[in-house]
Amino acid sequence: MSIDLHPRILELIASRVCHDLVSPVGAISNGVELMQELGDDAGEEAVKLIAQSALQASIRLKLFRLCYGAAGTDKNVGFKEIREVFTDMLTSGRVTAEFEPDLAVKFSMPPRGFLKCLLNLLMLGEECNHGEGKISVGAVEGGKGIKVLVTGKRPGFRDNAEAALRGETEPDTLDPRSVHAYITGKFVEYFGFKLDWQAQAELGRIEFQLTF
Repeated sequence: MSIDLHPRILELIASRVCHDLVSPVGAISNGVELMQELGDDAGEEAVKLIAQSALQASIRLKLFRLCYGAAGTDKNVGFKEIREVFTDMLTSGRVTAEFEPDLAVKFSMPPRGFLKCLLNLLMLGEECNHGEGKISVGAVEGGKGIKVLVTGKRPGFRDNAEAALRGETEPDTLDPRSVHAYITGKFVEYFGFKLDWQAQAELGRIEFQLTF
């Protein structure tokens, strides 16, 4: 399926990637400057800062490569890699993830693009949880897809994100905070999958189902 993508979407994705990388890369630079100024007196704190920031930058680069780049549809990328990069990303936040056992076996040979769409959906789920929360991932009944349950104190879509996910927004109305929802919906459409969701704010939950 052919999908037209407005140039503004590319600009917003680039802005999002750069925004998320600025902090760890900047911290690496600060650590290096500190070591240059103080030498041995900089101590272990500077080394620790550089190491932690380099790790965060590496995790985010791998995440964006799989979410937005061609690597997400590489036949050598399996469920295990998707799960690991997502859980690694969560280590610096207040959201946890729980995966149903044997999902890697159940989805060892999914349709092309399914794991890429799943990772984008997991990122969207993390964005929907504005405080401490949990993301539970399991197979749908019949094994033709995966459900992602977002629970927490205040789960909900960011401004304009739900409409963006549906594809009901114009590119000019998007911003770096809502563009991920938009591109997630477009990937699902492009690869021919179906994405349904139900938000129950009063129960503190949003459930997504990505099926093929």
